[in-house]
Amino acid sequence: MSVTSAQKTIYIPYMADHCYILAAAIAANGQPAEVLPLPNEETLAIGLSFCRGRECSPCLSVSGDVVHLTRRPGFDPEEAVIFLPTTTGSCRFGQYTVLMRQILDQMGLQQTKIIGPSANNSYQDLGDDPVRMRRLLWEGMVAVDVLQKLLHRYRPYEQRAGETDQIYKANLERVVAATRAGGGKELVRAMRVVATQFADLPNGQGQRRPQIGVVGEIYLRHNTVSNLNIIRRIEALGGEADLATMMEWIYYTNWDHASNTWVLGQPVEWLKTVVTDRYQRILERRLVGPVAHLLDHPYETPVSRLMSHVSPYFSPVLANECLLSMGKMVETSRLGVCGVINVMPFSCMPGIITAGMAPRLRADLGNLPWLDIAFDAQGGTNITTRLEAFLHQASEFQRRGAVAATS
Repeated sequence: MSVTSAQKTIYIPYMADHCYILAAAIAANGQPAEVLPLPNEETLAIGLSFCRGRECSPCLSVSGDVVHLTRRPGFDPEEAVIFLPTTTGSCRFGQYTVLMRQILDQMGLQQTKIIGPSANNSYQDLGDDPVRMRRLLWEGMVAVDVLQKLLHRYRPYEQRAGETDQIYKANLERVVAATRAGGGKELVRAMRVVATQFADLPNGQGQRRPQIGVVGEIYLRHNTVSNLNIIRRIEALGGEADLATMMEWIYYTNWDHASNTWVLGQPVEWLKTVVTDRYQRILERRLVGPVAHLLDHPYETPVSRLMSHVSPYFSPVLANECLLSMGKMVETSRLGVCGVINVMPFSCMPGIITAGMAPRLRADLGNLPWLDIAFDAQGGTNITTRLEAFLHQASEFQRRGAVAATS
């Protein structure tokens, strides 16, 4: 899939800071690109006005962001392209492009194009030079994931309020610029600078807060507006967040595509996917290497291991996002987290499956504290109270583990 014809601007609804990498990679290939602002009350109200209430909260946010864009003074519908990746399976995410097309047509904007690379083939067909585009996107995505790991590892222990955020933002700009410049060695050099800047920060060694794994729907767990700043809330109540990465999803699409092509008897496509996955692992290690000594578990867990964790409870053949949430729950519990939060849109089927299976997993994991939080774009009235109780449980879980280790 070609990105689009030359000089048309690609607009990317904000999901997470990784979107700035996407814009930089597109720009590196000679195409104008812009990340839309974070959702706000106005854009959410717009999204609600165009939807029927059956959609998940990320859909409301994205729809509002796009419609708000079209109302900008000077917006040219013929020169605008909306970037909305898609997927297959049970998630409503796969229908966003269909709904967005209907909304734009209803507004008389039939000339505004939508491009939607698919998870069905692990996003292998993006751009006129898909191999280069995929490498740029992957390298930048790894760098942002690592930056966020460092942010969440160090911010709870900072001695000067806001210092960690400032370092994160400055290095995010550095990583985006390196991606725009072609990635590769530029990004490795950027990660070396990242390492020197975070190395001087306090990290709570010897007196760690309870670590809280954050899993669930990928848009919500990363979008700070839509999840009501769940990470900062965890930190304010005395926890340290361990957020599931964006890398995890891409590795999963590799695994899923390789599994499907093997079953369908497509050995060439299977081999291409396996080689791509291994190459991505090499790039990951190259970029994470400079900061690996600053993190407890710097490298991404292989999807095959996550699937082996899930297999006793839920067949990986059923293939949806709950596999990653459950697999990561087991994996992080073995790595020392003291509780897990499952972030999900209201009525999300993968999220509901995860919530339904959680009691069985908890029973096998020493009654690890677990909290399901559903978001519906209407705000939350009792999240703080629920988080306070949950963090108390996590602290007690940590204390009992420390007592058991010394007895």
